[in-house]
Amino acid sequence: NPQSPIPNPIESIFARFQVLSACFVAFAHGSNDVGNAIAPLAAIVYINQTGQVPSDGITVPLWILVLGGVGIVGGLAVWGEKVIATIGENIIALQPSSGFCAELATATTILLASRMGLPVSTSHALVGGVVGIGLVQSLNSVKFQTLQGIATAWLVTVPVSAVLSAAIFSIARIFSF
Repeated sequence: NPQSPIPNPIESIFARFQVLSACFVAFAHGSNDVGNAIAPLAAIVYINQTGQVPSDGITVPLWILVLGGVGIVGGLAVWGEKVIATIGENIIALQPSSGFCAELATATTILLASRMGLPVSTSHALVGGVVGIGLVQSLNSVKFQTLQGIATAWLVTVPVSAVLSAAIFSIARIFSF
């Protein structure tokens, strides 16, 4: 019966702080990615209601905000566990201290980019943060095969979304009077 190793007291402290940094990332994720997702819908609704393209900021109706929140929660429910496992375990082996640093850097980056009006992705920033930790630890600690899969998924998303958009628009146009 092997004894379990004595936990590193510093890592134990960072494990507690990592709960806070995870909350910080969740806040940044909601404030940024939901905004990115609902902005086109908000613009479409505004144009449909006023007949004008908005030149300044617009007031987003509450139902669109709720729809965005439901969408992000639904996406997290379906894919969240897989994404967390991929980023948290399959790029490099993360300790609580390195996870805390990656999450803090990600949340700060996302909130600053959001403040500047830049549409950035929380998952992209977190992958960059984790890879940065891996590069500092050791180039050999980064699992490049996982990164290749992530990059492929990111690249495939754009043309698949374009084809799907065109198909949905074409169908909608056929059925509109």
